[in-house]
Amino acid sequence: MRPVHRAIPAVVSLALLCAFAPAVRAQSDETRAVARAARGSVGSIEVTYRDAPLRAKALRDANAPVLVRVTALGGDRYRIDYIGAVTGTYDLLPAIERADGRAPEGLDRGMGSLSVEIFSQLPPNAGTDVFGLSAPGFNFSAHYTTALWTLGALWTAIPAFFLIRRAMRRTPHAAPVVPPREPTTAELLFAAVDAARTRELTADERGQLELRLLQILRRGAPDGDVAAAITALRADQRTGAVVRAVESWLHAPESGGAARALAELDALRAKSSDAPAAGGAP
Repeated sequence: MRPVHRAIPAVVSLALLCAFAPAVRAQSDETRAVARAARGSVGSIEVTYRDAPLRAKALRDANAPVLVRVTALGGDRYRIDYIGAVTGTYDLLPAIERADGRAPEGLDRGMGSLSVEIFSQLPPNAGTDVFGLSAPGFNFSAHYTTALWTLGALWTAIPAFFLIRRAMRRTPHAAPVVPPREPTTAELLFAAVDAARTRELTADERGQLELRLLQILRRGAPDGDVAAAITALRADQRTGAVVRAVESWLHAPESGGAARALAELDALRAKSSDAPAAGGAP
């Protein structure tokens, strides 16, 4: 009798296992039958249906939690695409119909019902405020192109800066050219005197020399009759000697006249305040 009592627990365990096995298998099949997709992303299920072509029902509510589309794959195979906007578990069968408008009885998915689960990838109680979400960390790979363009712009900007700076740099202004000073009447007179020591003056040069001498001697005197002015200069004790010597040299050349006239002109040069230094000896 003792061996029989030992076998009773084993028999009972085997009976319980046989009784609950179908339920466990059904629960496993049901679990495997629920397809999952993230909210806002597309999921798909492949089914087999032989009776008539399948299609998605016309959309009556744009705010439906799940949208469905049916695509024929050839033969009796179809792909059911779905996208969910609200988290939860939904049955896609009410959103599908046959081409004649009837319900697709006996639709075989191969894994059970057409239930799908829409889940969210956001943290719990995240809300819908985008600005309340934490900013993602910096990812260099996402900004690789921007970094390359920035480096290229900097590489070009540096030489461009120096080129523009060089072009805009002000060139130093050259010193203004001062026109040569016009020689004074006294300088022209005494230059002619120095020239007379080395060569014979032309008739025009003789006339210019006499005219400039009279201009210097009459400096500051009122304009008047030239002949009377020359007569007055001859009679003047200060200017008479040089005037008579120059006239004798230029109009009635005689021996020793040139030397005497040049000596008188040198004496006048020494007294003149605006005249250059005296020239060499005749």
